[in-house]
Amino acid sequence: MWEQIRSNRTRTAMLVVGMAALLFTLGWVIAEAYVPDAGFVGILIAGAIWFVMTIVAYFQGDRILLTVSGAKKIEKDDYPELYNVVEEMKIASGLSHMPDIYIINDSAMNAFATGRKPERCAVAITSGLLERLNRDELQGVMAHEVAHIKNRDVLLMSMVGVMLGAIVMISQMYLRGMMYGGGRSRRYSSSSSRRGGGGGGNAAMIVIAIVLAILAPLLAQLIYFAISRRREYLADASAAVFTRYPAGLAPALE
Repeated sequence: MWEQIRSNRTRTAMLVVGMAALLFTLGWVIAEAYVPDAGFVGILIAGAIWFVMTIVAYFQGDRILLTVSGAKKIEKDDYPELYNVVEEMKIASGLSHMPDIYIINDSAMNAFATGRKPERCAVAITSGLLERLNRDELQGVMAHEVAHIKNRDVLLMSMVGVMLGAIVMISQMYLRGMMYGGGRSRRYSSSSSRRGGGGGGNAAMIVIAIVLAILAPLLAQLIYFAISRRREYLADASAAVFTRYPAGLAPALE
């Protein structure tokens, strides 16, 4: 199992690097399509968009998610069994702080973890899921969510999600600009051609930029799903270690 965990982490790192490369390549190609030799500026702009979105997600992402979900924070006296289960998993995982616990009044069966670092973390579960689980299953689910906190998956997936959002935003801005903005790049290409130079090269770069702007969000989405699935498998494995009872999580997942 430990070899699988190491392999999981290595492949996750490779996927994250791949998505970052896709983001910066998109910025470079679009900048080159507008102005030759401006690719580095495009990389800087793409990085700046990613940075600003990351700052917002880093400091406000967990609060926004809990607010939008309608989550209510509980104390030990409100739901003693749930609190005790989370406390057990906190101890088993070696977390330095007890996660805040939230309940969402929703019949859907769902649970998630939030928090950019273990010192400011929380787990949330819907009332629908809480009503359906016995104690062993509840322990398995909470172990899975605590594992996401322990493995820093919340921070990782937030940053990857922001990267995905930046790729989509840049692609949409370029495609909409080409559709509604009057074709600035085409005019530049024509003037360059009249001056006896690289109009053909610029036109080719425009085509490449359009194709990449269409495909990049799709590729980024696939990478995001691949990273998410690998982190889910890692959380399942970690939950089995924390509970020492894999059979508790299995029926909850079913």
